[in-house]
Amino acid sequence: MVRIAPTRWTFSQSRDWLVRRLPVLFARPRRVMLAVLVIGMPLAAAVAAGLAADNASESLREQGAAQLSLYESNLRTELERHAAVPMVLARDREVADLLRDPSPERVDRLNRKLEAIAATLKASALYVMNGTGTTVAASNWNATPSFVGQNFSYRPYFQSAMEQGEGHHFALGTTSLVPGYYTAQRVVAENRTEDRPAGVVVLKVGFQELERAWSHGREKVLVSDRDGVVFITNVEGWRYNALPRRMPVTLPAAAAPATEDIPTLPWAFGGASDRITLREGNAERRYLLQSAAVPGGDWTIHALTSLAPVATRAQQAGLLAAAVVALAALTGHALAQRRLNLVERLALQEEARAELERRVAAATAELRATENELTQAAKLAALGQMSAAMAHEINQPLAAIRSFADNAVVLLERGRPDAVRDNLAEIADLTDRMAAITRSLKGFARRASGTLGAVSAAAAVGQALALLEARLRRDSVTVDTDLPPTPLLVTGEDVRLQQVLVNLIGNAADAMRASPRRHVRIALAAEGEEAVLTVRDSGPGIAEADLPRIFVPFFTTKEAGDGLGLGLSISHGIVEDFGGSLTAANHPEGGALFTIRLKRRDSQT
Repeated sequence: MVRIAPTRWTFSQSRDWLVRRLPVLFARPRRVMLAVLVIGMPLAAAVAAGLAADNASESLREQGAAQLSLYESNLRTELERHAAVPMVLARDREVADLLRDPSPERVDRLNRKLEAIAATLKASALYVMNGTGTTVAASNWNATPSFVGQNFSYRPYFQSAMEQGEGHHFALGTTSLVPGYYTAQRVVAENRTEDRPAGVVVLKVGFQELERAWSHGREKVLVSDRDGVVFITNVEGWRYNALPRRMPVTLPAAAAPATEDIPTLPWAFGGASDRITLREGNAERRYLLQSAAVPGGDWTIHALTSLAPVATRAQQAGLLAAAVVALAALTGHALAQRRLNLVERLALQEEARAELERRVAAATAELRATENELTQAAKLAALGQMSAAMAHEINQPLAAIRSFADNAVVLLERGRPDAVRDNLAEIADLTDRMAAITRSLKGFARRASGTLGAVSAAAAVGQALALLEARLRRDSVTVDTDLPPTPLLVTGEDVRLQQVLVNLIGNAADAMRASPRRHVRIALAAEGEEAVLTVRDSGPGIAEADLPRIFVPFFTTKEAGDGLGLGLSISHGIVEDFGGSLTAANHPEGGALFTIRLKRRDSQT
């Protein structure tokens, strides 16, 4: 039996296999995308367009019904507004007197009265007929032709008024040849035995004002009578046309007229009973037809609302749906292609990441080493600045020791051991002083440990002043300290905190070289969870333009060759490492003020 050992693939082999196979793996999603684009887009567009058209049609139908109701209300208001005029005149004593005794004076007076009323109402005519149908007074008495003397007993409105008390009719005037709506009211003459019809008051009004108001709307509005003849409309050319009795399928309309010698409206069937197609210019436009009966008469009001918004909304919905499907397909393909590219880059990114981590670690270590070297260099530079003063401080004790030693030899020769003992005691004190100076220098020069702990802020102030004692005395700088009686511990490192204070106090001394009064005040106080250490000098202060850049590396206000501009930058970084802050400002009473805020510690742990 042959045993086949399992194959172990390396990372590079796995990556190469994926690169070769992924085009095959992602070929199917590409075909799916093409199928979605070819089939899904038209299907989604058709479905979305249909739904949008249905919703838009329903909305348009509701709006059209509301608008039709408004038009019907306008028509009814127009009719009711004039209906009261014949009723009032039929009960007018002056009209009854005229019908009883039509004297010339009464006829003239009533003619002028009717003329004034018709002018106020903007009516076509207002006239009074006697019981035989002859007009005895009219508002157009002085016009040509005039209704006065004309007999209209054959008119339906006169017959209805005489029989039923009132009559209404829309017709073309036989005398004026002007169409109008006639409202007639019967006049009853009273006697002692019975009431008998004495005549009729008739008001004829046109609908030009109403049609003019309707013309501002978007709908095409028309009113037809019981015979289907249009007599009110806001479309020129449709007036006195008949509604088609059957809807033609194609344009132009070729329907038989509803009434002999009356043309038929050029309407065509638009696919449904409420869809009308009209030819307007060289284009065909579709409309929604809605109708309603006018209460109290044999009239029907119709409104045609354009279906263009429905088509526009359906088109927009179809395009949007197609765009969404296309976007989804393209997005899916892009994601698949992105996954392919991502897998191809995995190996390279892994190698690059490892290399980057190695370089970052090396750069971080190098940066920390450079920072430590820079900090140490700053301390050594400070020691170099203090070297001259330190040499002077050490030379004086050395000269005194030499003098006391020579005196001791002379005193021994003279046999004065007590005086020799005093000289040796002086020599011991001088050597202690020299040891304290060198011990301070040695502690300041050593490298920081990098470990934070509890540090006495007051002790750090004392060590810093001890290091700068000779320099401050040489430059005639007085120092005033305000330290708490009990130790105030802060989070930090003793050596680096001393370095910060030496830098701030040394800068204060340099800033006061040209000042007549040279004084430094150091204060330490506790504020809540923080310890606040301030260093203030009596110098000229810091220029306002320099304050934002005071802690920037290599920025200095000193003369060339008198500093690198790194002291404050290093001090700022040290205090931030302690978890505190270092700020610079000008004191209101003059001089610069540096404030160090450090976290307080309760014990040495």
